[in-house]
Amino acid sequence: MNKSILFIFILLPLISSCAQKVQSLKQDVDLALEPDAGYLLIGVQTNLPLDSILITGEKRIRLTSDDLRSGSQFILIDLPSGEYDIDQIKIDSWLRTILKGDVWKFNVSPGVISYVGNLDFSGSYYFGSSVNVKLENRSSSAISFLEQKFPSILLNRTVIYQGPGKDPFLEYVQKELLK
Repeated sequence: MNKSILFIFILLPLISSCAQKVQSLKQDVDLALEPDAGYLLIGVQTNLPLDSILITGEKRIRLTSDDLRSGSQFILIDLPSGEYDIDQIKIDSWLRTILKGDVWKFNVSPGVISYVGNLDFSGSYYFGSSVNVKLENRSSSAISFLEQKFPSILLNRTVIYQGPGKDPFLEYVQKELLK
């Protein structure tokens, strides 16, 4: 086996294990955030239970299998503001998908809820592995989730879209909520 390939197999698990494990917020309590912190809202839809999602940036975090069951869910966490990347999706102990490109980059802005989109992951292990991963804007679903599960946080915070492309819908909804 090539030494550089062996090095990658040894190094990848060590790098991803250095990330702090985080869990989504469970209670509708608007935290007293640090001045340079905000909330990250990401939707995850998957046909397989995932082991983790590694997000790198100002802070290296790992969304764990506690929040990544099969189906569709939203994850709301507090993070230091700054630039981040959805770096990799770990399917199980051995299989992972490494994500490259600008579509996986996003910002968490201070004092607001930064919605980055819905991460759609579909995979198959029948007759060879195949994986499809995309990040889509479903801001109406994100607002519905916040209205149902975190109305106090939504009332006190502005939601901005930080995923790929532009979304004027969230600005419109925020104005309507304040009426």
